[in-house]
Amino acid sequence: MKELVSVRVRGVQRCGGGEEVTELACEGVFRKTADGWLLAYDEPSAEGSVKALLRFSDGRLILTRRGTVRSEMTFAAGECHRVSYALSAGSLTMEVNTDSLRASLDGARGTLELRYRLILHGETLSENRLTVDLLPR
Repeated sequence: MKELVSVRVRGVQRCGGGEEVTELACEGVFRKTADGWLLAYDEPSAEGSVKALLRFSDGRLILTRRGTVRSEMTFAAGECHRVSYALSAGSLTMEVNTDSLRASLDGARGTLELRYRLILHGETLSENRLTVDLLPR
């Protein structure tokens, strides 16, 4: 069964000695699955709309973005995964090294916390924290 939810996404990116914080508040659709859950919402982008889909199952999170940005990122604590990030200017292949992943949800209410590093050619580009809070509407 699908539930409408209020979604709050907060991202913190550290790179080059600086820190950038982004926040998004929007509405989304949450659905419990046999082995986890799905969350879909729209992300605004300077170049147009991006559809985001979070799939969580067995301690693994897959973030898929489609629209002006195209990517699929897999996160699992202690694992490193290759990702292709496609923008209108071209594609970039990186690695995502997940430091921690924690999801505490009670139905369509709860929090997802993720810490990861983006790595390009063996060098850490950024250290990232992502927090997604859900509340039923």
